[in-house]
This record gives sequence, C-alpha cells and structure tokens, in this order.
Amino acid sequence: MRMHRWIWRGSNYLLFWLFLDACYVLALFAIPTARPLSLSTFALAHLAGIAVGTLVMYTGVGAGVVWFPFFTLLGFHPADAASFSLFNQLAGKGSGSFKYLREGMIDWPVVRRCVPMALLGVSAGYLLGMVMPHRYDPWLLLAFAVVVLYLLLALLWRKLHPVQVDEGVIEVPTASRLLVVISSIFTGLLSVGTSDWLIPHLMRRLHMPASRAVASGIFVMFVTALFFWMLIAFGVLVGWRAWPANPPMLFGTVPGVMIGAQFGSRLVRFATMKRAQPVVFMAVLALSTGHMVYEFLRRL
Repeated sequence: MRMHRWIWRGSNYLLFWLFLDACYVLALFAIPTARPLSLSTFALAHLAGIAVGTLVMYTGVGAGVVWFPFFTLLGFHPADAASFSLFNQLAGKGSGSFKYLREGMIDWPVVRRCVPMALLGVSAGYLLGMVMPHRYDPWLLLAFAVVVLYLLLALLWRKLHPVQVDEGVIEVPTASRLLVVISSIFTGLLSVGTSDWLIPHLMRRLHMPASRAVASGIFVMFVTALFFWMLIAFGVLVGWRAWPANPPMLFGTVPGVMIGAQFGSRLVRFATMKRAQPVVFMAVLALSTGHMVYEFLRRL
C-alpha cells in the first residue's frame, strides 16, 4: 500500500518519470545479446519520441502527421508507419492524459458526449480501410490536407477576432458530434488524430479555453487510439491482418513519447507558453498541411 502511494505521489514530479526512463534504458542495454536495437538507432528513436511527445502534448495536435514522415524516412511501408503512429499516440496521449486528469483540466461532460461518437467513427474507418483499395489513399490525404487548411484559417480568424471564452458547462451540439464521427473515420484510415479536428472546434465553436480544449481533445484521442489497437489485435487474432513490420522500433519511440508527454503537459503551466499555445498549434497545422500535400503528390 505504501508503494502504491509512493508511486502515485511520485508520478506528479518530472524527476520520477526521468528516473523511470533512465532505469529503462539501463535495463534495455544491460544484456548485449538481448538488445532489440543498436544504440544509435535507439537514441534516434528515443529523442524523436521525446520531441514529438512534447510537441503533441503542448499543442494538442495529432501525432500522426508528425510520426508518419519520421517512419517513412526510416524506410517503413506507409501502412506500417500508420500503425506505429497510432501505437505511439496511445503511449504519449495516455501519459499526458494521466497528467491532465490529475490536474483536473479535462471537461468530462464534453468527453462523455464525444467518446461514443469517436469509437463509432474509428470503427467505421477501420472497416473501410480493410475494403478500400490503396490507390485511393492519396485522395484521402488530399482531403485531409484541405480540412486541416480550413481549420488553420479558422483558427487564424479566431485569433484576429477573439470571442468570449465560456468557463461554465459547455453543451455539445449534434453538429459537433457529427464532426467527431467524421474525424475519427480518418483516424481509422490514416492515423491522423481526432484531436486535430476536435480541439480547434472546441475553441472556435464552443468557446472553450485552449488549455481545456487541448486536455479534453487529448483524452478523447487516447481512448480512440486504444480502441483502434484493440480492433487491430482482434483482426490479427482472427487472421484478417498481420502485425506491422519492425516492431523493435517501438522500444525506442514509446518510452520517448511518454517522457515527452510529461514535458509538454507541463509547458501550459507557464503563462507565456499558455498564450503561445494557439500560435504553435496553427504552425504545426500549417506544416501538417504541407506534409499531406507532399504525400499526395508523391503517391500519384
């Protein structure tokens, strides 16, 4: 019982997570014959995980459009890159959601209304991805790039024309739930996150503060990614699909994402970083749009 209390209290401190990460690295390389990765490959994957985890948890942008080019740069097949992207999102958003949960930043009424719609959408996307020919993938990427560009312009308009922030109970209209379903379909198809769509919608349409919108959107995406990997595991179990190739890479990226998530979720404590949150979010969306357009042109 004392150990449980010590872990619970210690998890509130960044040094606790850094200590766990150091122990993990030492244990991983203690036995040379059991190393899943070379030291250089592990260092690259681990540092990339920390960087991506920090960026995602600070801004709330979906990690899929950040991880996808990293894995393709390493020579991964696009389908495997998408699966690894979602697994890393599961680790990073789980770690960050735990932090947001402890600090009481999650808007539970909004989460309760959005999660069922997200699970419905990601299930549809998973099934659609199993029957849709891969030749249509570039057009899906282009469609997402157009939507992300729209969100970017909408957020820029909101910054130039501020709206009143509502700190009270926020009602989620039917149109918002439909948006969650549609965005989650893209999660099941392309690993692009529900949070990419939901967070700006919460800030722009429901007048939610940026910090609450990020925390709530991250938690919804965590539940969505967890459910998606349950669908993948079920598909492997019944023989519908195989596990993605090169799983040892996850030994470096997953713990890095978890550490980065702790960094990112703490950045919102600083007033300057909190004010810069929407600007950084828009910058990442702009880069994401460019990446999607590039992938569309490359795959034609």
